[in-house]
Amino acid sequence: MNISEIGNSIKSHMFLEETILQLEKDFLMIGVYFDIEKPISTFNEVLTFTFYLIDDLYQQDFNKILNFLYRIDLSEESVRLEMQNTSISFTEMLSNMIVKRELKKVILKNYYTGY
Repeated sequence: MNISEIGNSIKSHMFLEETILQLEKDFLMIGVYFDIEKPISTFNEVLTFTFYLIDDLYQQDFNKILNFLYRIDLSEESVRLEMQNTSISFTEMLSNMIVKRELKKVILKNYYTGY
């Protein structure tokens, strides 16, 4: 799968369901249920749901967020750098980074398994 095919797949939401499954799996590893109501038709719905979940965790248990970032291999350094270059709230920025990271994991998995 080349770059243009990946871009087209993302635009057609081909990886949407797999990204949701990856989010569910990774959040469950820290004891948080990613109970998004299905069916989901856009990545914006996933981003919005993730934002509310992260915003709630930010207020209740920030350590779970740190644990989650470690588990999905999203470095604190990349979060700090992104925070310096954005005008959106911390939890919105973090939610965007999480969904993008999970999408990247799905794309890489599909790429290396010869999707």
